[in-house]
Amino acid sequence: MDTGATESVQTKKPPHEPSAQAFTNYRNPTYHIVSIVGYLIGVEKQNFAPPGEHKLDKTIFENLEKNKNARIIRNLCRIRTAFEKNYAAIQNKFHYDIKNIGSVPNLIPTDSVNQLAQDGVSIYKGRPDADDYIISINRELSNRINAVQALFPEWIDWKYLRDLFLMPGGTKAAGVKSAGIEYSKNRNKYPFQCYINWQGGENGNILHCDEKFVTLLYECWEDCFENISLVRDAGNITKTDIYNFLAESARAIMVVDCENSDPVKLAAALSGLSPSSKAKIAKILLFDSEYTTASWGILAQAGDFPVEHVTVLRLNERKSQVDMTLATRTCKEVYTNNVDSVILVSSDSDYWALIQTLADIDFLVMVERRKCGAEILNALEQREIVYCFLDDFCTNASYAIKTTTLLNEMRTRLDAALNVNVNDLLNDVIRNTWVQMTPKERQQFYDRYIKTMKLSISQDGKLRLLMEG
Repeated sequence: MDTGATESVQTKKPPHEPSAQAFTNYRNPTYHIVSIVGYLIGVEKQNFAPPGEHKLDKTIFENLEKNKNARIIRNLCRIRTAFEKNYAAIQNKFHYDIKNIGSVPNLIPTDSVNQLAQDGVSIYKGRPDADDYIISINRELSNRINAVQALFPEWIDWKYLRDLFLMPGGTKAAGVKSAGIEYSKNRNKYPFQCYINWQGGENGNILHCDEKFVTLLYECWEDCFENISLVRDAGNITKTDIYNFLAESARAIMVVDCENSDPVKLAAALSGLSPSSKAKIAKILLFDSEYTTASWGILAQAGDFPVEHVTVLRLNERKSQVDMTLATRTCKEVYTNNVDSVILVSSDSDYWALIQTLADIDFLVMVERRKCGAEILNALEQREIVYCFLDDFCTNASYAIKTTTLLNEMRTRLDAALNVNVNDLLNDVIRNTWVQMTPKERQQFYDRYIKTMKLSISQDGKLRLLMEG
């Protein structure tokens, strides 16, 4: 697992465990997943803070308050936690004081009870009993939890998340009792003392940040979460270096060696820039060969950048001309368009000659760890040229862009493969089979069998049409 190497030429990672501030200098935790989970399980609003304060995100809380399905899950969880915390006191109020869930506000949050009723969910029972209420809540959660799956990104395993909300054996009195005993034994292992189906041990606040939560969640399923870039962002040093570089630029361009760079990682870096920093990038030049990925269109969705895609044909199949074309075009942009700053996106050391040639131009170099050798990094450090690792930027922001890119390409390919007019096809079939049909019969056949056709995909990925009959 990548723990974050040096991100800047100016600072080295301390050998000791860093303080909280030093930690954010090298990598910044993200709070997207934990804020959604925290809202849904009923963490109180005062535990959410404005973005940037390294806590659960208050903006996410406020947005989810507008989502009916999210509100329902949250209020069910809040009431269930109240029963777990105050089980004996609530049972006494029910049995001896003739109280019900809406009349013990010091034990059960009345606002959650009222909000559920407003959202069309009634859990009220004429003969109140704590176990009956918990069982009813568990049934509601089981039936409704899939309605909030779309709140989470697709890269996290929904099965693991879903299980957090389901009390084991929770539709039977024995399961409710067992869960109550487990909760009472150690409330502190539950995040903010909110009940969830947590099989992990005592790990402090599991909602501390996305990286900690997702790592522990997967470990509970004897699995390993490997794509840490989805739950970690670049540190303060890296971001400050980039912002300072762009702030001091009069006219900056970005030149990208598409044969040597990852479009998703670059989109992640660009999508995280502030609007004022994005405005400083006059143009993005993509230098590509006909053999590289078609997904570079992803950058157009990462920000409002003018993008020029230069496809470089190969004179020799074994030799790319991308690096030479990038170098000459960069020089042309510098000398003809008053460019004073260049962001070079490539891990190829061959571009060192370009950097030396344009000695009066400020360079920011974006590289990937596994592609970049120590020699070029040492050379950049000696010349005090700022560089950063694309691997450090949180790819969650660009994941939706990646998904959209893949879906658009799939639609294009499927449209081309299934380029057929079913009306024309049916007419050909009728002619070839010599079947006699009146116009009305044909329409009935079309409505019943053709319009209702569905696609089926087998386990090995083969596509076929299913129709009645």
